[in-house]
Amino acid sequence: MTEATAKKGRPRSEKSRKAILNATNKLLLQTSVQELSIESIAKKAKVGKTTIYRWWPNKTAVVMDALANQPGMQTPLPTANSHTDAVLMQMEKLIRLVDSNNGKTIAQLFSEAQASETSLKIFKDNLLEPLMDAILYSIEEGQKIGEFRKDITPALAVDILCGPIFFRLMAHPEDLTESFRKEYPDEAIKIISPRYAS
Repeated sequence: MTEATAKKGRPRSEKSRKAILNATNKLLLQTSVQELSIESIAKKAKVGKTTIYRWWPNKTAVVMDALANQPGMQTPLPTANSHTDAVLMQMEKLIRLVDSNNGKTIAQLFSEAQASETSLKIFKDNLLEPLMDAILYSIEEGQKIGEFRKDITPALAVDILCGPIFFRLMAHPEDLTESFRKEYPDEAIKIISPRYAS
């Protein structure tokens, strides 16, 4: 293969990849993750199934990538004045994410991933951990300067802050209200405040 041929091939491949991601996002507006199939994605994107499997091992991975590539998903948060403000902004962003069409998709992905170790790992590595890592980092940095309690592990602090958000998503999505988004982060962060320590 000549260099010129290789360069011609790349744009076509990237165009197909984007078509697959766009098709997946459009289909998710009309169908659940459980009903979605590689065949329907391929048909919508006008590509062969082998083209999809060239980039992704299964449907879960395609959906994860499609979510990550949606407009606004990668938009950085404003610079925070403190680690407390950073955590609050990250929690509010998380609540906005799960209180949307994407939230329903995330809940369906989590449910489906329970049946497959591969899918569960993809879910954790590509969606859950990136969401949690930003909060974990802010807590770790805040603990260094006494902004947060040092008698609690950062991982447990993340569980305390984010657990109720995911519980509502999975069990009571109707309770992910605007008032919850406004009130919960401020109340939850008090638990990891030094003043809350025994």
